[in-house]
Amino acid sequence: MNQFNDIKVSIIVPIYNAALYLEQCIRSLMMQTHQNIEFLFIDDASNDNSKDLLSSLLDQYSSRRTQCKIIENKENKGVAFCRRLGMKNATGDYIIHVDSDDYVAPDFIERMLTKALETQSDVVICNFSKVYEKKIKVNSYFQELGRSELIKRLLIGTAHNALWNKLVKRSIIADNDLYPNDSFRLLEDKSITFRIIYFANNVVFINEPLYFYRKRDNSLTDINQRVLMPMLKSLLRLVDDFFSTYPSDETIESGIKAFKVGAAGSLLIYKPEDEDLKILIKEMPMSIIKTNTYIPFYYRIALYAQKLGMPWVVSIIRKIIDIHSGYNKCNNTEVQ
Repeated sequence: MNQFNDIKVSIIVPIYNAALYLEQCIRSLMMQTHQNIEFLFIDDASNDNSKDLLSSLLDQYSSRRTQCKIIENKENKGVAFCRRLGMKNATGDYIIHVDSDDYVAPDFIERMLTKALETQSDVVICNFSKVYEKKIKVNSYFQELGRSELIKRLLIGTAHNALWNKLVKRSIIADNDLYPNDSFRLLEDKSITFRIIYFANNVVFINEPLYFYRKRDNSLTDINQRVLMPMLKSLLRLVDDFFSTYPSDETIESGIKAFKVGAAGSLLIYKPEDEDLKILIKEMPMSIIKTNTYIPFYYRIALYAQKLGMPWVVSIIRKIIDIHSGYNKCNNTEVQ
C-alpha cells in the first residue's frame, strides 16, 4: 500500500471563463480517494470570476491546498498552450487532463492508477459519460483495441481522441517530446494521442464511466469548422512527418489513408481553393473514397464530384451545409 501511495499523479486543468461549472469540477478533484496528487490549474486569462472562485474553493480543502499550483497566463493563449504548460511543469509519475466544465468519479485516479500498476501499462483509458442538460448517457462505443487498431481509429475519429480519459506515464511524454504544439488552438488532442499510443509499451482499458464529459450547446459546430482548417492542414503534415520517421504496419497505413480522405472532404467543403488540397485529391484513388464509409456521406459525394470534374455539385453541398448550420446568418464570421 505504501508503494501505491508513493506514486504521484499530476492532474492538469486548463481554465477559461469556467465559473458556471467550475465548482462541480474542483470538488470532484479535491475528493479523490488517491492522496498523492499534484493539481496544476492554468487560468488562461479568464475575464469572469473563475480565478477568484478557484482560490475560494481550494481554500476549503486544507489537506489538498499544498498540492495545488495555480499558473496564470497574462493573455489568452488557448487550450494547447495551457496543456503544454501544465505538462512541462508536471512532476508526477503519471499525467492526466481534466476539462474545467467536466467532473470525475471519486475513485477516478485510484482506479486508473491501480490498473496501470497491475498491468504495468504506460496508458490506461477509461470509459466516460456524456452529461447533457437533462440527462447523463454512458458512452456506448467503448471497446478494447490493439495498439495498431487504436491508432487507426484515433486517426479517423472513430475512437475518442480526448486526453482527459487517458492516464499516461509522464516519461513517455517527456522522452518522446509529446507536447501539444501551441499553434493547435483546436485539435490539440488529436495531434498528440496517436503518438502517445504509438510509444506506449502497453495500453489497457477500464470499461466503466469514471469521467463525466459535459456536452454543451455551444460546442464545436459546422459554423466554426472553417476555423479548424489551418489546424487540420498542420495535422496532415504532422501525421506524414511522424510516419515517415517511425515505421507503421498495414492497419496503421489504412488509418492514415482514411484520415486523409476525411481531411480532404473537410478541406473541400470549407477551404476548396487550397493548393495542398488539390494535390491531395488528385493523388487520391476513387477506390479509397468508396471504401471509407465512416466518412460523412456528403463528404464522399463532394470528393467524387470533384474527381469527376463537377465542382458545381460541391458548391451545392457547401450551400446546404451552410444553411443547415446557420452559417449564412453569422455576418460577423470571417474565414482566414
